[in-house]
Amino acid sequence: MKLLFLTYRFPYPADRGDRLTVFHLLRTFHAAGHEVTLVTFVDGSEPAESMERVAPFCARVETVHLPKWRSWLQAWLGLPRLQPSQVSYFESARMSALLERLNAETKFDLVFSHLIRMAPYGAALDHPLKVLWIGDSLGLALARSMPFAPFWRRPGIAWERLRVDRFTGLVSRNFQDCWALSLDDLEDQKRLGVRQPTLVIHGVDERLFALERAVPATPRVVFLGNLSVPHNIDAAIHAAQDVWPLVRARAGEATLVLAGADPVPSVRRLGELPGVTVTGPLPDLLDLWRNASVMIAPLRFSTGIQNKVLEPMAAGVPVVTTRRVADALGAVDGEHLLTAEDPQGFADSVLRVLAEPGAAAERAERARRHVHERFSWNAAIRRCETLVAQARR
Repeated sequence: MKLLFLTYRFPYPADRGDRLTVFHLLRTFHAAGHEVTLVTFVDGSEPAESMERVAPFCARVETVHLPKWRSWLQAWLGLPRLQPSQVSYFESARMSALLERLNAETKFDLVFSHLIRMAPYGAALDHPLKVLWIGDSLGLALARSMPFAPFWRRPGIAWERLRVDRFTGLVSRNFQDCWALSLDDLEDQKRLGVRQPTLVIHGVDERLFALERAVPATPRVVFLGNLSVPHNIDAAIHAAQDVWPLVRARAGEATLVLAGADPVPSVRRLGELPGVTVTGPLPDLLDLWRNASVMIAPLRFSTGIQNKVLEPMAAGVPVVTTRRVADALGAVDGEHLLTAEDPQGFADSVLRVLAEPGAAAERAERARRHVHERFSWNAAIRRCETLVAQARR
């Protein structure tokens, strides 16, 4: 089948959840023999090798340059509007014109829009089969972030949440299939009146299942995430300032590694704390997981499937996270990982992993099997193939 794939951020480097998702979807579509025309924004910050890393998976790649200054100006000017700021951020007449031309030139079997930021472009196209990957519920994420935000930011968050919820329900009417990644997200889509909400299983990098782990000389506790994203910033600060002193008091030789792209100043400063290292982006996450003793993910507000937890589970790394994150993955406390909800609980669980390596390894192996059995990018491919087959009847 021929797909027109719309995304708002070039999918390389795969250093954050949205890029990672698109990169693996493109790779899997290509492996299944499908032709993808990728259309994406670029802002000039992409590494020189980005195109050569993505192009082999696509029949064609088209980009539209949208500088960050223009995007931010559009977002600010759009504050009084009912359209979410994150949608205004990606407005472009050039993108609309390009997509209209491509849709007229080529008979695509399916138009695939990644997240609501690209939904207006997919919605505007005259095509009988359009899919919207809504993914994580953005409105739900904004609502959960409210208690942890500074008071002066809360009115803005509430306004954006109201607009996101309204927009999601309305724009979904222009698509034949709308995808959620977890049951929480699916229920929220139903609440918003989303058209044809469908649960589609997320995938994971298959190389992780064969990863052979090392035993570090000293315990390495790891947190990974894009460190410019609010829920990851909060988790990193929470881990380093609230949880880590409790761990270090009983395991002084251990180190906490905060890894991920674009650490904001408040996260970079955490590297000044005893036993804490802030790495910034890493070229290869396999080495991170190979040498990790435990992954800690104290995500106090988040929604949907968390790649940062799914990947270490696939790699056989013991995980400590919140019950909400575990539930989204279908993981059971004590069976596949450990859960905690406060600093002392997180510290106790991390120390338990370090003190009981045999039991931790058994849990991690069960988690690896759980991910292998339940999470595959092929689920998205099969859903698209089914939709196209139904449309052809």
